[in-house]
Amino acid sequence: MPVYIKDGLHLDPRWIGLCATMFLLVEGLMKSPFGILGDRVGRKVLIMSGPAVSAVTAFLTPLVHHPFGLVGLRIVDGLGAAALWPACFSLIGDRVPEKNRSSAMSMFNVAYISGVALGPYVGGRVNDWAHEHLHLTLAGSKSASFYAASVLFAITVIVAAALVPGGRPQDTEHAHAPQSEDGGFNLRDIKRMLVRIPATLLMAFVTFCGIGLVMAYVKVFVTGQFHISETAFGSLLLVPALAIAALSIPLGTMGDRIGKVLAVRIGVGICAVSYWAAMAFASIPTLLVFGTLIGIGFVIAFPSWMAIISSDCEPGQRGAVIGAVGTAQGLGALFGAAVSGTLYNIQALQLGPITIPHNGVPFVGCGVLLACSFVLALTTVKTPSQTAESVAR
Repeated sequence: MPVYIKDGLHLDPRWIGLCATMFLLVEGLMKSPFGILGDRVGRKVLIMSGPAVSAVTAFLTPLVHHPFGLVGLRIVDGLGAAALWPACFSLIGDRVPEKNRSSAMSMFNVAYISGVALGPYVGGRVNDWAHEHLHLTLAGSKSASFYAASVLFAITVIVAAALVPGGRPQDTEHAHAPQSEDGGFNLRDIKRMLVRIPATLLMAFVTFCGIGLVMAYVKVFVTGQFHISETAFGSLLLVPALAIAALSIPLGTMGDRIGKVLAVRIGVGICAVSYWAAMAFASIPTLLVFGTLIGIGFVIAFPSWMAIISSDCEPGQRGAVIGAVGTAQGLGALFGAAVSGTLYNIQALQLGPITIPHNGVPFVGCGVLLACSFVLALTTVKTPSQTAESVAR
């Protein structure tokens, strides 16, 4: 979307932030309701419907040139994402025993990060192919990758229909755990999660606020600062990201070996330190090195963190808990994206010996928030039993 908005439609870069903000607003607000719905109707219907929505919005995006139309599609796209992700993580919690849950989350990361690695490269190659072989203008070729994405989302729906197990949520370890008796969306479930796990929700909000500050502009910033093409940007990501995906299997299981809490703290610490190092020594080689380390920190921390969250609830409320965390993540990313457009246009700043370049303020803000997340990981992340005891007290 950032490249399509800036180079395809030649719109003001502020529309990049607005599209990201509206997507994140809907995704963040709806993750809790969709998580609760997954507890009621099962995970499969949501895992199928989310990509189906994204297949339609991706197909329609190149046909829409008005900026408000693009914002509207991102709103609908946010509904699809909100339906998909809580159901995926909840399904792992339903089907995998607690002792192996970090390993299962790490396998999920392999698939996810491999897709993230291939996405920018494939998208750039598709756009370049359209420019060279379909004789589209350079601006017009930026829409071709949306059709490829639509096909991939449609394939996802077919695979989910064939392979994802259906039925209501179940957990053989807690077969007699109480299920929520209410049907449909229940705002009391959301409020109960806010009271039950405030530290977890705060850490989710802070971390993803930092991500939201840079997510909409990182591609535009890097290609502009280092004068590289969209395809070159995708190529830079490809090898490190695939290496991270391969390392997800051994590193993601660290939580099952050394303890999930310790794994979260180590992983978040690596992310924070590596991010600041990448900013301090900015160049293409150092971005590759420290970007890889950030990814390694992520694959160490995230599976264990999600395993802790999914273990600290009954199976009939797992979707509500994971949905509440997803909402905190979404609202944090939303807030970050909402202010990123204004911060991105700030001119170069001099803070004592530190020079912040033009367009660099959101990236410094992300580093500050990652450091705060590390402090929260050290002080608030507890084992499920510890969390349950503190709630009881």
